[in-house]
Amino acid sequence: MKKILSLVVLVATLQFGFSQISVGSNVTEGKWRVGGGLGLNFGNNGYFGLNIAPSAGYMITPKLEAGVSAGYQYSKSDYYKSNLFSGGPYMNYHVFDGLFARGHFEHFTGNQKILSNNHEISIDESALWLGGGYSTPGPVRFQVGIMYNVLHDEDDSVFSSPVRPFGGVAISL
Repeated sequence: MKKILSLVVLVATLQFGFSQISVGSNVTEGKWRVGGGLGLNFGNNGYFGLNIAPSAGYMITPKLEAGVSAGYQYSKSDYYKSNLFSGGPYMNYHVFDGLFARGHFEHFTGNQKILSNNHEISIDESALWLGGGYSTPGPVRFQVGIMYNVLHDEDDSVFSSPVRPFGGVAISL
């Protein structure tokens, strides 16, 4: 809960700062969007996580954006180490004033090594994330939201939860 609250405060602060800069500007927004997210996580039992997720999209209509994303996730704890690569298409539908619905199909491939016995597990898993979020206005957009993986199988998934918060930046070209 602390992470989500911190992310909401950060986005609200960035939106306020950006709105002060962009008042009265005549910048036009292009149809192309490039951006992505970067994440660092720390936790119990020596946990460290790094996530890099670039994306590129195109505004098909003033409200509908389609694009592709790629990603890399590195995780390490006292018990395991994992490397995951991902990619897939996404769609955002901008409902009104910053709120958007999101659908994102993502396929993950990689490996996880159990450190206690050096056993290595190959990962090959798909996710269909459905959710939504908030995006600040303007040619540089800060985004935050939450998604749910409708394909999540609790007994056969590398992910402990089907819920994933997200955040990032998108620039209009």
